Amino acid sequence: MPIDICFIRPSIIVPAKNITTIFTPPLGLAYVAGAVREAGFGVQLIDGVGESLDTRHPAPNNCYFYGLSQDQIVERIDPDAKVIGVAFGFSFDWPACRDLVTAIRARYPDKLLIGGGEHITALPEQSLQESSLDLCVLGEGEETTIEVTAAYLAGRLDTKSVAGIAFRNDEGGITVNQRRERRRDIDGIPWPAWDLLPIENYLERGDGFGVNRGRCLPVMASRGCPYQCTFCSNPQMWTTRWIARDADLLLDEMQAYQERYKIDNFDFYDLTAIVKKSWILEFCRKIEERGMSFTWQLPSGTRSEAIDGEVAALLYKSGCRNMSYSPESGSPTVLKRIKKKISTDSVIQSIRAGFKEGMNIKCNIIFGFPGETMKEIMQSYRFIIRMGMAGAFDISVWAFSPYPGSELFNEIAKKQNFTLDDAYFDSLRSYADPSMTVSYSEHISNERLKTLRTIGTILFYLAAWIRRPYRPFLSIYNVMRGRQESRSEMGLLNILRRKRIATETAG
Repeated sequence: MPIDICFIRPSIIVPAKNITTIFTPPLGLAYVAGAVREAGFGVQLIDGVGESLDTRHPAPNNCYFYGLSQDQIVERIDPDAKVIGVAFGFSFDWPACRDLVTAIRARYPDKLLIGGGEHITALPEQSLQESSLDLCVLGEGEETTIEVTAAYLAGRLDTKSVAGIAFRNDEGGITVNQRRERRRDIDGIPWPAWDLLPIENYLERGDGFGVNRGRCLPVMASRGCPYQCTFCSNPQMWTTRWIARDADLLLDEMQAYQERYKIDNFDFYDLTAIVKKSWILEFCRKIEERGMSFTWQLPSGTRSEAIDGEVAALLYKSGCRNMSYSPESGSPTVLKRIKKKISTDSVIQSIRAGFKEGMNIKCNIIFGFPGETMKEIMQSYRFIIRMGMAGAFDISVWAFSPYPGSELFNEIAKKQNFTLDDAYFDSLRSYADPSMTVSYSEHISNERLKTLRTIGTILFYLAAWIRRPYRPFLSIYNVMRGRQESRSEMGLLNILRRKRIATETAG
């Protein structure tokens, strides 16, 4: 079949000092490609990361590009494609993605060039003003991309009538159309087009968002999140409607992947997989009923409210081995300000229940929220110690970053007359390089925030290791064998692999 549309996943930029370079198959783009192909169009998918996983190129600000170079990506575009779609992930990659779009436009000035993803949805006007894109697809992308592609190929694209896009209008300005309603029948969405990707490159290395437990593939059991945390862009990207898939249909998909790709482990990329206790219990029980055998993880963070002793026991029995909790703060006043509707006591109870059943749990905390005080940091420190004592294995202490599309971003942008330049987007990489830490609390300086993050991390591991002194020795043993059970072990092995690659490259 001739190629109608070429989808591109750009290469990624990673700070040279980063701890956890994570190469993950592009699940969202694979979903869109699968839906467009199911609609009858010829599809090409270029994975700038997966086609050259261990290749790195120098990038500005002491960073590296990982994957294909921009020239190599452009060279791979099928010249017969009429539409080119570029996936824009998180905002810290915007400058590089923008430059890639410029290179594509220079080579193919007459093709329809569209963009989609988290950053595009959050900042459609700026994305169009600062790039060569023709239009932006906002939010959930399958149905909108199909409509745009069909109309364009038929010569009847009327941008004013397509819901869920932004485009340059005839007056030289930007028009943002009404958002397309989220699809409720998510079980009717075609499966991701993994066959269009160099998926074996990921599988043979066990690469994914979670701990390496063998040949791993990402899946989604739900879409959306019902919560309204002020630091998160989910309400704008997905809205607050949480929709779960049918457990049997999800397991049908997973079983097909086990047969086709010999999968050992599944990473769930849900924003919030465990919302309804009844759904997760049904899912776990059906795994046992089918006699399926695999491990699975919840690496992106989930809610703790539904995870009690009963749920934790079933999770482990069904193969779940790693979970991440994201309580974000141990201060009641901070939790209230960021609309994080959790109880710290319930988080501790949930961690204890998971640990008792054998789960490996990582926790995420954020420092530096606007208005956060040292008193509130101290409250989080006490909570961090409690989590370590309760059985959590790892922690990440992040610095708050005002992500485009979030409520806090909009508030800060109005108060501080925000400049969305490349320096701002680079600052969002502090998750991977603490030296880039920027404080948005008027009570805490940048340098102090770096120190506070370090202290929080040390306090957690001191508490966890004093309570269970065997843990550091177990981690060293695992790393020496090239094995990983926890996120910290995964990070150490990533560092060792990057050093080996750097040595081989220099040699």
